[in-house]
Amino acid sequence: MIAISLIQLAFPLFFILAKEQVIETGKEYLFRVQPVDPYDFFQGRYVTLNVQPLFYQTSNWKEFKQHDIVYAEFRQDSIGAEIKALSHKKTKYSLKIKLYSDPENPVYVKLPFRRFYLEETKALSIENRLLTDRKHMNFVHVKILKGDFVITDISSNGKSLITGKQVHSPVLSI
Repeated sequence: MIAISLIQLAFPLFFILAKEQVIETGKEYLFRVQPVDPYDFFQGRYVTLNVQPLFYQTSNWKEFKQHDIVYAEFRQDSIGAEIKALSHKKTKYSLKIKLYSDPENPVYVKLPFRRFYLEETKALSIENRLLTDRKHMNFVHVKILKGDFVITDISSNGKSLITGKQVHSPVLSI
């Protein structure tokens, strides 16, 4: 009975520790978003992240198949993160993704982050701010490490919409 209880406690602790490692040592990228704020009766309010689609130009597109699990490496440019490389091998700062359509040249990539859960009042406030401030570039901040990711912030015009503080942004420093 004690062994079962320890196993039940170990699983969530392992999950939390894995996510904390991504936050502490992962590399941050900013992806452009156009959010919508829905409500889930069981999980609460969240911001749906309508991340702008990414494409990858490759001469070896035949090595990828529909529904392949691949790893994407990114680089940060002046308008957000873009794909630097796709591979079947995991690297330190790669993100695990699934190809949803038959790869063509360019390869279309669907990113795995769709929802960012927040306190009820903050989610609605962030959605309203982003909807009324479309002239600025809006980003979701994502830390990536060894195929995993953690969403750490949402910003508009270099300012965190969660804390209200100025954020250090590779986009703004370019």
